[in-house]
Amino acid sequence: LFTRFVRLGVPYIELNAQGRARPSIASLYNWRYRGLGDMPHVKTREVFQHANAGFAHEFQFIDVEDLAGVGESEPTPHFIQNLAEAEYCIAVYMYMRLIGYPREKITILSTYNGQVALLNDIATQRCGAFPELGMPHKIATVDKYQGQQNDFVLLSLVRTKTVGHLRDVRRLVVALSRARLGLYVLGRKSLFANCLELAPSFNILNGRSSRLKLVLGETVPTSRKVADSGNAFEVHNLQHMQAVVMQRMQELHKAGRAQAQALDAQEQTRQKILQAQAKYDQAAAKEDKAVEPVAEVNGASE
Repeated sequence: LFTRFVRLGVPYIELNAQGRARPSIASLYNWRYRGLGDMPHVKTREVFQHANAGFAHEFQFIDVEDLAGVGESEPTPHFIQNLAEAEYCIAVYMYMRLIGYPREKITILSTYNGQVALLNDIATQRCGAFPELGMPHKIATVDKYQGQQNDFVLLSLVRTKTVGHLRDVRRLVVALSRARLGLYVLGRKSLFANCLELAPSFNILNGRSSRLKLVLGETVPTSRKVADSGNAFEVHNLQHMQAVVMQRMQELHKAGRAQAQALDAQEQTRQKILQAQAKYDQAAAKEDKAVEPVAEVNGASE
């Protein structure tokens, strides 16, 4: 309807600056708009100047291989899923939670309802039993997430055989423009890199390594600047990412046990001090009782 009004000559105002995302993330989709620039605050505010803790880059395309020889699957007609991508998405989410990212700041998106259902199932299995992880704040399709945003978005593209309906550039723009600070796209590089319609975005995404780059040992928040990729650690595949998450969980549990032992030691010390104080008070009370009769005798003799 708006397009028809414009074509009919109705006066309109065209916005020419975005104020949601880092300029680097906005570059993935601003080519779609005429002269779209950035508002000053996305360059000057501290939150946009700092890197994403634990990640070498603020955005990255992650090439996900088949799992047990299977890429996309279709258990029922038009219900398309990709187990490898779903597992990888949840592993990245777990990693983020374990280094301090709030769950409400993370959204997981996919282009298919089948993948959303699978992501929910895996998140329940992997995260539901661990209060320190919790379920993702929102798992949704790209279409249903229109008009919404979050600081960090994990995006699963699902398809490994054909590009599918992501070939519609409008859907791609919606998918890439939901994140403010961090965007991590999981998909099949060989498939999407060769799609002409998506080339302006994927040329930028593919300018970086297609293997996830982490900065291990870093926690939220970080003082590292966004231009500094830190001491990058390359994750080779899904199994490698899951191993990273498992190691982090073990470290936290070990630290938790050490903290519990330290608290126990402190409590034992406190109890010993209280017991010593009680014994001292009892001894002092006995001395007071022993002194009182002597005072009475002295008083009588006087």
